Amino acid sequence: MDIQEVWDKLISTIKSYPGVNPSQLDAFFSRIQIQAVSPGFIMLTSCTAFVKEWVERHYMKDIQRALEDIYHVEFFVQIEVDTTAEEAEGVGANNTQQTTNPSPQQQVSNEPSLSGVSSQPSTQTLPSHQPSAPATTIESSSSLNSSVSIDNASPSIDTPSSSVPQILPVSPDQTNANQRSSSSDPSTRLLTFDSFVIGDSNRLAYAMATEVAERPGTSNLNPLFIYGRSGVGKTHLMCAIKNYIDEQYPNLNVLYIDSNELAERYTEAAREKSVDKSSFKNFDNFLENADVLLVDDIQNLQSSPGTLGILFRIFNANINQGKQFVFSADRAPKNIDLDERYTSRFNSGATIDIQPADHETKRGIIKNFVQQYQQDEDFNFELSDEILDYVVEHSGTNIRELKSAITNVMYAVKMKGENSVTTQDVKDMLANHFINETGTRFTIETIQAAVEDFYKVSHADLVSKSRSRSIAHPRHVAVYLARELVNTTYKDIGKAFNRDHSTIMHSFDLIEKGLNEDRNLREEIEAIRGMLRSKEY
Repeated sequence: MDIQEVWDKLISTIKSYPGVNPSQLDAFFSRIQIQAVSPGFIMLTSCTAFVKEWVERHYMKDIQRALEDIYHVEFFVQIEVDTTAEEAEGVGANNTQQTTNPSPQQQVSNEPSLSGVSSQPSTQTLPSHQPSAPATTIESSSSLNSSVSIDNASPSIDTPSSSVPQILPVSPDQTNANQRSSSSDPSTRLLTFDSFVIGDSNRLAYAMATEVAERPGTSNLNPLFIYGRSGVGKTHLMCAIKNYIDEQYPNLNVLYIDSNELAERYTEAAREKSVDKSSFKNFDNFLENADVLLVDDIQNLQSSPGTLGILFRIFNANINQGKQFVFSADRAPKNIDLDERYTSRFNSGATIDIQPADHETKRGIIKNFVQQYQQDEDFNFELSDEILDYVVEHSGTNIRELKSAITNVMYAVKMKGENSVTTQDVKDMLANHFINETGTRFTIETIQAAVEDFYKVSHADLVSKSRSRSIAHPRHVAVYLARELVNTTYKDIGKAFNRDHSTIMHSFDLIEKGLNEDRNLREEIEAIRGMLRSKEY
């Protein structure tokens, strides 16, 4: 057989091994080429160092095992980086099609103006490269048939000498500043490429994110714009990019920030201007000093034109200096109510959507989540295929809701024993959990009403400033359910509860953590879910 047949046979053999995820394997092996094979030796090439290292770390033993199973001799496997393959891999190079975006109207608000702010150049810069990067738009679907749009049919690829970021030394003060300016939530450290489950719905987004992480600021994926509905994995990919760059390029200043927090920092700078003349400059430098800037849920800046304006200015000033920008939103740039100059710049790099997870992907997410729980709790158990099938088939598209359901199941297994929890037990346990499978649409107001009814508190108390536990606890629960069941932002939930987004995030995290430890809390939330399912408010 020829070498391509050898390669095809090798891949199919590896896929037959227990524990191998075929979708994940395809995502990486599609970026590997076979170059030569002889008895006991095979030569492979990878398009990037990141793919090479990943395959060596995660699949080398499987490759060697498969070759030995096929040829009955031990093999030496060599993988090298072929930089010329990058050009062939240029995203969508064989499928070009122009796209146009309508011009949304500009949003107006009472946000303070930031006119006349001087910019402060970053003390760290990446090498400049070509000023006009090709614009790529990819609409993924549950199948792998994807439409790709590229403004320039022949994207340019950097030479090997410029494809790796130039790491400049920084002082200890700079390093500390970098750490302070990054997200401080320790849970984001768990959101890595290793823990991301690849499926047809997110494969292209995953490939683009890994490329950005491997070569920040040096590919045609700048900016990278990831969009999709709440709970599909956008934040996971954003944090995975940050965590990888933090580890591989420690001298780069990487800033991941939610758009609501960004707007709040801007407003705070405007408020402090009368007493601190440098407040705007400090805010400006906060963004300027980032070598890699990741802004989550950017659609929230529709009502913050001042924040958007300075972000846009910094983007224009730094995009050609080798600095990487990554944005996420719950909709495509053309559907965000922004001035056309913003949407056209967001579309100037690569735009990719993440579709809701299909059954295979949800099953992979469950298995990963169970494995993480086993490691954290030092508790080994197995969930039957029947239980997995039930959860996969009845869960909705929101991954947070899916994980919440599995948390309930795992806790029951821990309390009762692995063999004591049946599929019927799980059905009874989750009867009120997947409430949206009936097609019911909930609002923050309906959830508030259900919580008020359950805990016997008034609406005025629920949205008041009271910190009494009898009021604060129902408020935390209502916030958690609003985030779980309503496709909306922390900012919108905050408005409904007269709280800022950071307080809302704290409430959500508090309940999410409590669900792992407090049986009574789980029962309360399941009861409220049942009320929402059976009664209109």
